[in-house]
Amino acid sequence: MKRKIRYIGLILAVLFMITGCTTAKAYTFDVETGDMIRVELNTTGGYDLSSEVPFTISRGDETISQGTFLTLDGYNYYIAAIESDSKAEKIESDTKGDISYTFYVYHESDDSKQYNYVIKVNGSDTGLLIANYISEESARDCFERLIISQD
Repeated sequence: MKRKIRYIGLILAVLFMITGCTTAKAYTFDVETGDMIRVELNTTGGYDLSSEVPFTISRGDETISQGTFLTLDGYNYYIAAIESDSKAEKIESDTKGDISYTFYVYHESDDSKQYNYVIKVNGSDTGLLIANYISEESARDCFERLIISQD
């Protein structure tokens, strides 16, 4: 009997540790392009991801970044605007997992900047725009926490 109680206690402890240590939150969005896009966020450090569109990445009560989905035309519009708008300054373009992205800063005024990621989900007809008004470092931190893929 003692042995059964010990095993039950051990099983409950393991289940508690597994459910108590969740470090990611993910949602799959059915977007207007017909694609199913999965957005997953590493939530360590108190970060959270909302399930509505536009989705938000927050920490406590503070919204850190906000994201929305784009058609390919919308994606191409932003990429062209980055190249032609004097207020836009490209920081980097690269790939990460299933996505291609361009990271840029948009100088709205002398004291207001918006740090944006324009993302293309490879193999799909969907893009994303993720905006951050805090800082380049904050925008990078949010982006590095994300895994975006076609579901």
